Amino acid sequence: MVVRFENYAAQSRLDEEKGWHGMDVDFAKALLDEAGCEYKFVSIPWGRSLKMLETGDIDLVLSVTKTLERQDYAYFIGPQRMETIVFAMNAQRRYEVETMEDLFSLPVPVAIQQGAFYGTQFTDRYKQLKKNETQFIFVPDNQTKLSLLKHGRIAGFLEEKFNIVFQSDNHPDFMTIEVAPLVINESPVYFAFSKRRTSTERLERLNQAYQNLQKTGRFKGILKKYQLQ
Repeated sequence: MVVRFENYAAQSRLDEEKGWHGMDVDFAKALLDEAGCEYKFVSIPWGRSLKMLETGDIDLVLSVTKTLERQDYAYFIGPQRMETIVFAMNAQRRYEVETMEDLFSLPVPVAIQQGAFYGTQFTDRYKQLKKNETQFIFVPDNQTKLSLLKHGRIAGFLEEKFNIVFQSDNHPDFMTIEVAPLVINESPVYFAFSKRRTSTERLERLNQAYQNLQKTGRFKGILKKYQLQ
């Protein structure tokens, strides 16, 4: 099975000493080992990974919000954990963002990722933007938005709160990042398996493996390891 990760934050990181490691890596290994699956990990940006999941070029993407559109091409197993999306900005260039309208009224663009889901409230408000409005720009990967923020090209970016808290203690680029009070979205995220590559028999094994790991507390142990439990 081909499993997508991105070398970023505490969810999935790649280095010579440890190879792939992090919270989502732990989740993937636990589930796939329990289900008796062989696997390999590949590095793919978020937006492209969902398209590849749809076309059947990869098997699994982790930490995916379940939506009606995505259910057309993916089986969802979980929930894996809860995800909280917030607005991250440079503490030296602060903006008051306490409401959704504050976010949509910033004088400098906000970076978002292609294919990401930021909740129903954000999506509904985003659809109201006119074609010539430029409050948001799409970035292909996480490193791009960090570079844009560092050089003052964006007001900030939407990100999972867990990543920011972890990176603030472990990554120099995050030392000056501040989180606004507004919660953009909070929802469960799942293991998403490509329908084109997942047989009925494999899906049953994966679901059974998930139930087994829930009963034994293995998933809770992973969350506790990363201070989310």
